[in-house]
Amino acid sequence: MRENMRQVGLASVASVCLCVVGLAIAGCAARNSAGNSLANPPAAKDWTITATWQENFTNYVPCSSTVAKGCVSGFTWGYLQGTTEVPLKTSAASVCTGSAQPETCTDTTNATLGIGPITFYVVANYVDNAGNSGSTNSDQSAQQSVSLVAPAGLTVSWQ
Repeated sequence: MRENMRQVGLASVASVCLCVVGLAIAGCAARNSAGNSLANPPAAKDWTITATWQENFTNYVPCSSTVAKGCVSGFTWGYLQGTTEVPLKTSAASVCTGSAQPETCTDTTNATLGIGPITFYVVANYVDNAGNSGSTNSDQSAQQSVSLVAPAGLTVSWQ
């Protein structure tokens, strides 16, 4: 019986040691200078991005509850990462307004962007006369640059 108690006691001590080591490791995670755990970095900056473009609806009207084929269903816009399109938002055709053609289309989204040169794009999405979905070639903006804001408020002291 004394041998069983010793084994149970050793098992309990081992469990407590593992728990203490586990807590110590969890509490001693690597942190950056802002005190954030490197295992869970803070979210990237969320930018408010507004895109404006034109669409001519003279020959192809926006899709609606009564027009489901041969129509413009909306727009997808985003940015290029190399040559790969990274969509930010798909907007309904109703973001376009005006009485004259082409109509001006404007929509806004929040998203993260990388640092450096970025080219934005927009494509029109449509439903053809057979009911198949498709997209046009993209219209692209001039290349723009997303800059990193320089650090500020540096103070230094010494003794």
